[in-house]
Amino acid sequence: MKKQYVFIILASTILGMLVGTIFRDYSNEETVYTSKDKSIRKEIRITRKSIKELAKEKDKLDKEINSMKKNQKNSDEISKIESLRESLSYSDVNGSGIVLSIDAIDEKTGNIANSIDYNKILVKVINELKANGGKYIEINGQRINQYSEVVLAGSHININGVPVAQPYEIKCIGDKDKLSSYVDKGSKYLDSIQSTYPMKVSIKAEENISMKKLKIPNKLKYIKGE
Repeated sequence: MKKQYVFIILASTILGMLVGTIFRDYSNEETVYTSKDKSIRKEIRITRKSIKELAKEKDKLDKEINSMKKNQKNSDEISKIESLRESLSYSDVNGSGIVLSIDAIDEKTGNIANSIDYNKILVKVINELKANGGKYIEINGQRINQYSEVVLAGSHININGVPVAQPYEIKCIGDKDKLSSYVDKGSKYLDSIQSTYPMKVSIKAEENISMKKLKIPNKLKYIKGE
């Protein structure tokens, strides 16, 4: 039963990757070839249909996973698999934590994406939150896990291959006491962002934070079994 369960999770993950890959390719085609001939437009329609079919199949597998989880008798196995899904951001999570925002200090400053990327500000904030009790992190609706990419793409930041723009809202769920202490004591690094760059940072504790699962799972290069 465990092997079947893991197989369905992997199948769902792979389908999610296919949906993401086709969706990105389709988006690029539509932008470039909007005014091209009928054959290109037909290909785009076929691609759109494929996206919908793959998404439906992934939803079906997700339902099977939930059904098998309810019928699974070994609670330890369920706990381990659910923990894996949560750590990979493949399930919704709720809890207490903090919400942090980074934005340009004023309208004259304009786009801060290049400075954010060059100085690895988001990456450093993520690491600091994890070091201070953070377990689950989300930036502008994009869940962060060990496979997430935070990179500059033109004039904006891409997270998990999805473009995000300022202000950068960072949600963090984790150890309530540690995160509360982090807010109360303050952060030298967050202070340095405001003193070094034309940016403003706000941070507050929240009792009820919700994060949605990743719609498009990351590309996993290696998966180690038993």
